Amino acid sequence: MAKIGTDIVQVSRISLETSFLKKVLHQDEFNLLNDIIDLDSKKQFVAGRWAAKEAIFKVLNKNVAFNTISIGYIKNKPVILNNDLNTIEISISHEKEYAIAVALNL
Repeated sequence: MAKIGTDIVQVSRISLETSFLKKVLHQDEFNLLNDIIDLDSKKQFVAGRWAAKEAIFKVLNKNVAFNTISIGYIKNKPVILNNDLNTIEISISHEKEYAIAVALNL
């Protein structure tokens, strides 16, 4: 049975405090964040990851540490890089003050 999860995040609520980021971002994502210079772009990046991981959590219906989930891009499409989660498709969108994500587990 297919399962779907979705989440929306208000970008202004995102903290760039290191303690928060270490709970949310995988080390690979943390490295990508450090390459982003613009503060608004950093917040958009984190908001998108947070929304995606909340959507993934809703699909899995079990506790999983967000910083263990690595999201990357293949051909400009967001993908989960963890082998144990490769049946889950995700989409992330940004619009001004919001980031939204959908996860679909087939």
